Amino acid sequence: MAPDDPRHQPPPHRARPHPPTAAKASVLTAPGIPHLLVLVVLCFSGFALLLPVTPQWAVHGGADEFGAGLVTAVLMASTVLAQLLVKSALRTLGWTRTLALGALLLGLPAPVQAVSDSLWAILVTTGLRGLGFGIVTVCGSTAVAMLAPRERQGAAIGLYGLAVALPQMLLTPAAPALTAAFAPPTIIACGALPVLALPFTRPLGRAVDARAAAPDPERVPGAGAASSATVLRRIRLPLCTLLLVTSAGGAVLTFTPQFAGRAALAATALFVFTATAAAARWGCGVLADRFPPRPLSCALLVAACAGLALIAVAVRSQQPLAVALLTGLVLLGAAYGGLQSITLVQALDQAGPENRHTTSVAWNIGYDAGTGLGSLLLGLAAQSATFSTGFAALSGALALMALGVLSAGRRRSKGSGQAPSDAPRRGARHHRPKKHMHDPNGSS
Repeated sequence: MAPDDPRHQPPPHRARPHPPTAAKASVLTAPGIPHLLVLVVLCFSGFALLLPVTPQWAVHGGADEFGAGLVTAVLMASTVLAQLLVKSALRTLGWTRTLALGALLLGLPAPVQAVSDSLWAILVTTGLRGLGFGIVTVCGSTAVAMLAPRERQGAAIGLYGLAVALPQMLLTPAAPALTAAFAPPTIIACGALPVLALPFTRPLGRAVDARAAAPDPERVPGAGAASSATVLRRIRLPLCTLLLVTSAGGAVLTFTPQFAGRAALAATALFVFTATAAAARWGCGVLADRFPPRPLSCALLVAACAGLALIAVAVRSQQPLAVALLTGLVLLGAAYGGLQSITLVQALDQAGPENRHTTSVAWNIGYDAGTGLGSLLLGLAAQSATFSTGFAALSGALALMALGVLSAGRRRSKGSGQAPSDAPRRGARHHRPKKHMHDPNGSS
């Protein structure tokens, strides 16, 4: 029977042993986790600071709107390219050197970019920074899955998500004001912050190597990594959920200054959205250890649908309704942040521990693709109709996704003749069939 025969697929959520002391395991004191969190905060601080500033620097140098948009496009394209190559880098360089390479590529081009506002110079340095960002994102999400204490994977992923979201919450909305208060090259040079993460790459790399070499109670003896196509089939539902919710989030992050009208309202709206997302990403990671992921996903998708509908109503006129807009952004921000943690926990659980790396790459590409897709689609909708029409369409898409998640759970329950397979992860573990081709790197 073929390895990817449907009867050989693991259940969508495998229950795990739940010893009485597991709930007391500390996430912050787990080996490698503190180093990972510091590295992520430093790397994402440099990224978040330059995200709105670099396109503005290109315009300062004479680029038009297309040139400014091309900067972000190059950043995302090089990020995805690096994400596809991380596994080869880990195999060749090892964890410590790969992490160091990511931090250097993300940080060192920033001072060079500050020297010249030529579009070509900006595109080259942005492309290098995207390569570093792609390495950091894949290594970060893979490392947190490997280092998380047993039965605390959701809490660890939530804490990792908070470390990712805090710099974006604080620095991305503040970046335009900082460039107005100081010379733009000074702020751009501060994008070298990821270089400060270099001292943490060695202890983090050692912790990941030690965890990879240790016996993994989650692995079935003899099990090897599945093909990428098989992994994608297993995790297609959380990936589709992630793609849609990050499309909505990317649309908000890109176009808030345009549809909010007043600068004060735009700044408040961005802060409310990013702050809610940061809190939800942390909190929903903790909840993912205690409750089934499917009801949580459905509830958050409904919240996103309602939030987008409120935003659509709020921006129908040239003077947006502030209360409706901010309420809608709170609901959408909760879904945007919460579903990032839940879909990553869900995807890692469905794919299996031997496929961590492939899952991490797919999740990160889904996140980046969703962000770019949402910006593109809302821009087209605003050009051909209105922002309100675009947000209403996104609301409808998320409502359909909620129905799809709900119906998928019912189909699996009826097909197996058992209780839904996404019950809280405790109790006896379902054994998965053995496969061949063991991954020698232990990084999958």
